[in-house]
Amino acid sequence: MTKSITYDDIEQLEYCDAVIKEVTRHYPVAFIIGRVSGEDDNIGGYDLSAGSEFLMLYSAILKRKDCWTDPEKFDPNRFYKIEESDKYTLEKQNIKNSFTIFGEGIRNCPGRKLAMIELKCLLASIYRKYNVELLDINAPLKYISTIIGTCDELLKIKPRILKCK
Repeated sequence: MTKSITYDDIEQLEYCDAVIKEVTRHYPVAFIIGRVSGEDDNIGGYDLSAGSEFLMLYSAILKRKDCWTDPEKFDPNRFYKIEESDKYTLEKQNIKNSFTIFGEGIRNCPGRKLAMIELKCLLASIYRKYNVELLDINAPLKYISTIIGTCDELLKIKPRILKCK
């Protein structure tokens, strides 16, 4: 029997937090975000008058080479102690404006902290009870992109054997 996961335990899962953010950067929940222009503006060479409705392809922002170091690469370290690294200068400069996992400003998600706690609890609970390994790190992903993306033949999951004292 293992002890219950506490809030302090969850707060210490900084790398787990970074993995969740990197997964979300690659596969955001909302890949298009709608907005209304509050004032006349020129965006990307297009004139928008106040009140214009437009869509932003948020998933493209999360892969921009001028905002992310190696944007196509899956690298949780870009969210993990980046202040200590010289590698992630783009992230240090742009992360606040280019990565808004739960929205930003008055439209941000009121349940964002609870969602992160739940995700970290879920991952911690899985890894406590199961050994999770990649089947073949060098094999190409067998990814199917539909409304819900799936990946077949990716992981080997085996229950952990608890040793009695």
